Amino acid sequence: MTQQRANEIKDNIKHIQDDMAEIAAKYNLPQKTTLMAVTKTFPAEDVAVALESGLTLFGENRIQEAYSKFQNDVFKDKTFDLHIIGHLQRNKAAHAVEVMSMCQSIDKNETLAAINDKAVKLGKQIDYLIEVNTSYEPQKSGVAPDMLDALLDEIGEANYSNCHIRGLMTVGPLTDNAMQIGHAFANLQSMFIRLQDKYDNFDILSMGMSDDYKLAMLEGSTLVRIGSALFGHRDYSKK
Repeated sequence: MTQQRANEIKDNIKHIQDDMAEIAAKYNLPQKTTLMAVTKTFPAEDVAVALESGLTLFGENRIQEAYSKFQNDVFKDKTFDLHIIGHLQRNKAAHAVEVMSMCQSIDKNETLAAINDKAVKLGKQIDYLIEVNTSYEPQKSGVAPDMLDALLDEIGEANYSNCHIRGLMTVGPLTDNAMQIGHAFANLQSMFIRLQDKYDNFDILSMGMSDDYKLAMLEGSTLVRIGSALFGHRDYSKK
């Protein structure tokens, strides 16, 4: 890695952190919003620079990439958390448990059952978020808002010993319409507030990415998932 590339990442991180702090102060936001670095398609060396800059929370979409990347020697003896934020298939759930501390994309009880089975075998505790498709877009993963309670009831009846719900996640609508995006985020916030009294440690509202994190923060996001604004344009041809 060139020094220019390292400096670019560091400057981007500082810019986003400063902007988030400015938004919080300007609008007197009551919640603290954590910055997650989404590292899909970016090499381990880029992630190492983010670690050196003080970031300790990372998100990956694909299990194989997460597993291979974060086994790199550059992360030896480093302290960080890795969340899986992409759709997780049941047959890959066991492999995910080996590397993640949280899955942000649970939308089926069967997937959570597979995670819990593996977590029990490893003696590991796994946190999770329910992903909600707040915009009802058919190409997206996530449980429909009107099916959220039914899914939670099904999970509750299973009474998983090694998996613990921490909150909700959504991906904003694929549009430039700020009103539509804000409405989707506000919808998730209302679900989040309604459920807070039902669960212990229900404190994570994960919404907002590089293009819409400000809107998400204004609607109560406690965790934003930023990738391209930190690391630049993704080259998917390398994956």
